[in-house]
Amino acid sequence: MKKSLFSQTVMLLVFLGAVNFFTSPRANAEPIYLSNQNITVAVGSGVSAGTFNNTFSGGNTIEKVIDTLSADAEEFHNQTTHIWFTADQVGGGLELLFDFGQEFDITTLHFWNFTGESFDVDNIDFTFFNSANDQVGAVSVTPALGSSPGIQAEDIFLAAPLNVQFVTAFLTGSNREVDFQNIGFTAELSIECAEGQIKPILDIDGNCIVDALTDGLLTIRYMFGLMENSLIDGAVASNCTRCSAEEIIFYLDNLSR
Repeated sequence: MKKSLFSQTVMLLVFLGAVNFFTSPRANAEPIYLSNQNITVAVGSGVSAGTFNNTFSGGNTIEKVIDTLSADAEEFHNQTTHIWFTADQVGGGLELLFDFGQEFDITTLHFWNFTGESFDVDNIDFTFFNSANDQVGAVSVTPALGSSPGIQAEDIFLAAPLNVQFVTAFLTGSNREVDFQNIGFTAELSIECAEGQIKPILDIDGNCIVDALTDGLLTIRYMFGLMENSLIDGAVASNCTRCSAEEIIFYLDNLSR
């Protein structure tokens, strides 16, 4: 009996999956808080025309943007601890360039915003790059006002951009003001592929290999608009590093741009 197109497709997927299949347990990655103890930051050339006010008074440098040593630290706003930039025009902002020194899989952004509407950060555009400076993701966030009197970090889930070494952040305020305390990242060291193995762009679940029965199926389901468990059930590898529906959608959204 003639096979249906569907069954032929399944057989092809099985064949491709068998060709590409391998098993290797995922390393027991531990979350790491990224601060001035392990990363660097600089003002980018994309910063708009404007004034840094008293940001650098008393010999302070832009490194104070990453000087909080834990995600649950409490910050107190004053004229020496904050970062305060005023753009000359609405839409202008502050560009920051982060270098992690090696590749990480980011899970959470921590942001300590100013406490009042007159000066707070209203939007941050993040762009993520791997060690080769290839873009691996982008996301915009609208941070909440900081708490008072002690400013606690707002924890913003970033859907785990993978293999990130460089991050560009462009911070803006609707009234030209950009005033905040700190930025931090929680991340895990990126999974190491086997020696000589290239991290393929179509490795959707992030386990260092393209497999028709996982990556192919995830792509097909994504193209059909499936979400949440309908997207990932039975379609991610046991050693995945992009495992949730949100992480998969984030990656494929960026891949399809």
